[in-house]
Amino acid sequence: MIRDDILQRFPEIFGSKKVNGRTIDVEQTINTLTRELRPLISEALAARRALLQSPVQVRKKYAWPSWEEKFEDPVTEKFWTFRQIVQGTIDNYLKRESEWSWRLNDEAPIPKDAHPLGNPGLELTGPWHPLDMAFNALNSPAPMNMPDFEDASPPHFQPDGTPASQPVGVFAAMQNAKEIFEGRWAERAYEVSKKGKRRSYRITKSPGQWPTRFARPPGIHVQYDHITVDGLPVPAFVPITVVWALNSFDALMHLGTGVYYYIPKIQTPQEALIVEKLLASLEKLIGVELGTIKIKVLYEEGNAGRFLTAIAWVLRRRLLGTNVGRWDYLASLIEMWKDEPQGVFPDPQSITMASPNMIAYQKYNGLVMLMAGMKNGVLTQGAPIGGMAAVMIYQPTDPYGRSKYNPLALRAMAIDKLRERLLGLMFVPDARVHSGERPTLEEILSGRIQGRLYDAYRQSWVASPEPSYVAAGNTPLRVSVDELQAILDAQPQTVDVKGKPVPTVASGLVEAERLLLQSRGLLNSNGKITPWVITKDKVDTPEKLLTQELWDASGELWFPDPQRQLCSHDR
Repeated sequence: MIRDDILQRFPEIFGSKKVNGRTIDVEQTINTLTRELRPLISEALAARRALLQSPVQVRKKYAWPSWEEKFEDPVTEKFWTFRQIVQGTIDNYLKRESEWSWRLNDEAPIPKDAHPLGNPGLELTGPWHPLDMAFNALNSPAPMNMPDFEDASPPHFQPDGTPASQPVGVFAAMQNAKEIFEGRWAERAYEVSKKGKRRSYRITKSPGQWPTRFARPPGIHVQYDHITVDGLPVPAFVPITVVWALNSFDALMHLGTGVYYYIPKIQTPQEALIVEKLLASLEKLIGVELGTIKIKVLYEEGNAGRFLTAIAWVLRRRLLGTNVGRWDYLASLIEMWKDEPQGVFPDPQSITMASPNMIAYQKYNGLVMLMAGMKNGVLTQGAPIGGMAAVMIYQPTDPYGRSKYNPLALRAMAIDKLRERLLGLMFVPDARVHSGERPTLEEILSGRIQGRLYDAYRQSWVASPEPSYVAAGNTPLRVSVDELQAILDAQPQTVDVKGKPVPTVASGLVEAERLLLQSRGLLNSNGKITPWVITKDKVDTPEKLLTQELWDASGELWFPDPQRQLCSHDR
């Protein structure tokens, strides 16, 4: 049952739809999937709560799964052990034929417009209501866009004091998307009063130039009380996913694209299975090949790191890549360590993506996606995705005059994406490298050292469509790999900000930036780029992949204890 005001205000997005030549009812689909998935969601959320409330020490309850722990496979409908899953991705990486070998997107191919390596640049997130927000997203030079129904979305509730004439935002955003994809705003302007002025907005790009859309639904823990099934609120993930797919599928296919999602807050293979079941059910209902609906997943929960390979395995029909974030990831570490008497919590205001533990987090994500995304030794099936820059830009009209600090934000954006690009450079040599120093990118590209170079981090997040801000992040993600060293070595250029010199976007590295990248192993003492060298013998068994000195000198991974994180940040 849909609340009357929602149904009366947005009748077009509900009811019977013609999708891929089939007649499908939106409400009935929500009912069916809610009844199927609600018990699984309740079980998964109960497991989350039990883990958080467990008195067991953090090091034990957040340890790696047992090698013999079993997980359900939606593809074969059998159960695999954690060892078999990890061994399977190693076998794929090493080009071994085995019964356990698996890789991403091996059934339905990745559409050209959705491939994370074929569309380098930024992913812009933001709401699609009001309508000008959607227009700004489509006009943006960022190649990817996330219509956001999660944390940056218009509210799914009616805030206290809001005029009754205001719609419930998430459904207004759905209506906006439907109208845009069907071409109803191609020649029209949207006019609205903002800050006392009448403003006009238009879509200035043709559909073929629009960023590719990945709708971002809420996590499985959110409920919508304005839609009920059997008298209970629905899991919000269900109606958002269903309404987007059934209203957009035909229009998106006509535009030469598809239905894609960005899935947040996944922590375990059990939770990933819920996502897979929902999307596979939608594909069967629409009548398309399993794996047609493609997704990206936010790896933003520390707990997900324990299971990352298994999460990718559950979603392997459709997963394009996993994204690394900062704020939510650090918040999840606080959640994990909150009850420990010696807890020293990471401060999201000061720990950046360049902090040592966050570097390890990004490298781990990159390696897992590399191993699962390879086919015959080539990275074609998926790739890792970067996170959000922590500094925002201000409009020139900002009443507090904060726009004078924009050069800091622009440089921070450029360096943030440059660092991610360098982290994605992974080199697998043909023979063991005997030199005391890691080979440089120049040596690898010139052929002086034989092996295969992977250039994996080519997409990353942004929250503002401001052209100069997007351009600052797009550039380091888009240049060819043989141009990267020249970007670093360019002549330093600075601009004055309150009496202090700040590097411009186009500047080469200044000393402080160079030293930071050197300390993270991304440059050598001469300032030359040094890709991460991954010899095959370091990752040829599950034990080596998860426990060896591959990660840092101590052999520990990315969240050994909060005190170590603080010390790592300080040094």
